[in-house]
Amino acid sequence: MDGVYRVNWGKKRMRMMKQKLLVMVLIAMIAPSICAQEGPTPEQVKGALDQLLQVSPDQIANSLKEMKAQVNQWDGEVADLRSKAETMETQVMDLTARLDSLQAILQKFAKGAEIQKPQPEAVAMAPADPSSMTQMASMTPGKQEAVVSYSEHIRPIFEAKCFSCHNRDKRRSGLSLESVSDALEGGSSGEVIVPGKPDASRLFRLINHQEEPKMPLSGDKLDPESIAKIRTWIKQGAPVDANSQILVVEEESTETMPVFIAAEITDGPPPMPEVDLGIPSLDQERPNVARAIAVNPRTPLMAVGSLDQVLLYDLEKNHLIGALPFPEGEIYSMAFSVNGELLVAGGGSVGESGDVVVWNVRTGERAGEFHEGYDTILAVDISPDHKMVAMGDPDGIVKVFSTESKKLLYQCEEHTDWIHSIGFTPDGEVLATGDRAGGLFLWQAANGRKVENLRGHTDAINDMAYTQDSTLLFTAGGDGKVFVWDTWKYSQVRNFSAHDGEVFSIDVSADGQVVTTGENKKVRRWNLEGGHQQDYPDLPDWGYQARFDQVTGKVIAGAWNGDILVWNRDTGEAKMQVSTLPSAIDTAVKGEVVADAGQQTETVE
Repeated sequence: MDGVYRVNWGKKRMRMMKQKLLVMVLIAMIAPSICAQEGPTPEQVKGALDQLLQVSPDQIANSLKEMKAQVNQWDGEVADLRSKAETMETQVMDLTARLDSLQAILQKFAKGAEIQKPQPEAVAMAPADPSSMTQMASMTPGKQEAVVSYSEHIRPIFEAKCFSCHNRDKRRSGLSLESVSDALEGGSSGEVIVPGKPDASRLFRLINHQEEPKMPLSGDKLDPESIAKIRTWIKQGAPVDANSQILVVEEESTETMPVFIAAEITDGPPPMPEVDLGIPSLDQERPNVARAIAVNPRTPLMAVGSLDQVLLYDLEKNHLIGALPFPEGEIYSMAFSVNGELLVAGGGSVGESGDVVVWNVRTGERAGEFHEGYDTILAVDISPDHKMVAMGDPDGIVKVFSTESKKLLYQCEEHTDWIHSIGFTPDGEVLATGDRAGGLFLWQAANGRKVENLRGHTDAINDMAYTQDSTLLFTAGGDGKVFVWDTWKYSQVRNFSAHDGEVFSIDVSADGQVVTTGENKKVRRWNLEGGHQQDYPDLPDWGYQARFDQVTGKVIAGAWNGDILVWNRDTGEAKMQVSTLPSAIDTAVKGEVVADAGQQTETVE
């Protein structure tokens, strides 16, 4: 009986549900006509019941279908409205951030510049407070001059000459000129406009061809009238439109005041050691891998990373000059600054410490020390203006420090594997970093903002080098290939197979030659297009470093077994062979003092 009861109860529930559904459908169908009045009349109720009895299943299905379609339409409209609301909220947040940035910029010169406001006529002014005169000393009264505004005068110039590169989509070098707020935000090299100070504004100095790279890159210099307008616009505080307030600031000296100095070259003799650097330590028992070799871009000075020291060679005289102590451990990476005045080395002790040291090339004195982390620093570079040191470690973290304050400026954590290579562009605007898994990133050097993730290599990026104009980046890969990247368009230009096995090192000369070495012991020279030019004699072991000497026209290569070979670049004639093991260096290659000291040491032993 229980089973029969459950069946009958189920049938009854079905009939009740159908009746409720019919009522709901009917109400939906007649609701508009009923709701138009204050309330249903008895006749309307009776009519509705009659309609209810006459409703067919097909009508109910159609009504339900229409209702569902209406609900779906409403859902779509709600989703669209929500999306628009989220977009508007994002835009509001962006505008708020830009306003905050603009307010911060305005505060920088608020103390030294007067905002010229329209004054109502015939208004008596109270005497000036004597205590405020000191604050006003830097300001001078001035007549209200005609406003040179962005919207009317400057934007048409930028649109014709600059927007193709410096728009909000491309932001070449991190800079957009599509609005005043964008321009004031600056680019990867920092601020480009100092409101009220055109001579201190990098934007003006670039378009006036007072600083490299001269702008616009393609085409002639802007006409004098356009340059004058931009100068006046910046001098007036970069007003947006004719109703904007104008800055009146005291005229300053026209003496050069660059915001950014890339690779400044000082007068006098080029950088070479000017003091006795002392003799190398001969305590090292066996050679270490010749993985860290750097050549000064302005002098025939070669630095070789040894154990606990840096060996310095004169490539013109082909002899050892001396050594710089590095008691922190083994050196894994070295680089000279663009102007050759500083040498930076990174290394340390595996699993214990990571260390970076900066030396003054002329005096041999330490100009900076950075002791960071618990593992060796694998890659290091110094910015062209000497203000920043960038380093990478096995944790996959890139850290950039101020050379002045020694404080961490920013760190980049996008990499997923050991940092194998790192380098600032010669103009100092971009920092490139490569890791063991083939990850390659470009960052704005000034602030660490990610510019692009360059995909192409399928294995480690072991080394990198730039052309002198900073436009091309060459990377050496564990996949046996060299990739060439456009640092302005953030895209791959080409790639070519360079070696069987890994390519461990790469360098680019000032006259557009490329040298590589790798796992197959070959040292090869190429042109910028990847055309093979020359092979040098095979190394005794895997090739780990390849460098050009710009001054003497030589090629240097370092091998896994510690040997370092030097050839004439064009003829391939051997010029010198040394080692990371000081005691293994031939006496003829040593300087007189070093040679005598080495012989004395051997005699004492």
